[in-house]
Amino acid sequence: MKNLVLFLTVITCATQLNAQLTGIGVRPVLSLSTYKLTKDFNDIYDANIRPGGGISAFAEFNLGNRFTFQPEIAFMQRGGNLSSESSVYWDGPDFGYPEGYRVIDLKQKESLNYLDIPLMFEKNFGGGNIGAYVAVGTTFSFAVANGKGLEERLVEYPASDGTINTRIDRSEYEIEMGSGRNDDYKAYDFGLNLGTGLTVILERGELSFDVRYVHGLRSVDVGSLKNRNLQIGLSYMYYIGQ
Repeated sequence: MKNLVLFLTVITCATQLNAQLTGIGVRPVLSLSTYKLTKDFNDIYDANIRPGGGISAFAEFNLGNRFTFQPEIAFMQRGGNLSSESSVYWDGPDFGYPEGYRVIDLKQKESLNYLDIPLMFEKNFGGGNIGAYVAVGTTFSFAVANGKGLEERLVEYPASDGTINTRIDRSEYEIEMGSGRNDDYKAYDFGLNLGTGLTVILERGELSFDVRYVHGLRSVDVGSLKNRNLQIGLSYMYYIGQ
């Protein structure tokens, strides 16, 4: 509810600034996410892309001189895939295995769901039925419930005949997201947005293809992970008052 209130407050402020509402629209996206690791974590893990999806509703306000302001409210999937470096291993008891066991490879696939409120300022170019724009803004992100993770461990262990065997163990886990002392990840994030796109002008609206990069500025957990998110979107905006 507080996120919806924030979104409505932004729209009200834009209206009070005499910005003209020019359209409303919807924007489904492909979300490609990963984590930015600190140096200590980067020596242990590699961070890889995790695909997801998202969808947003937005309004566009004309600020004049081909500048527009676009507040949005969106559901967005983020997270990342982590894999251990080849030179890293853990003793079995660290993971609850007996003595003599070793975890020689560790992978974690994490999914985080957010309610985003992006606030984008755009500069538009071109003429006729084809246009382009560049955009800059911010995103306020609020976790939707807890995150989910899947851990995959490659375990090396001694067999009864003296040989060394390996097996893969998998387990799911929940990522508690909140402001409490025992929560795994924080429930709130804040990021910088950069984007560009192409627009096709239609009779009653416009169709846009855009690419947007969201650079998380806040640590997701206690000082080690930050969100990085590339979005590829296709949006339709319906003109208001035309």
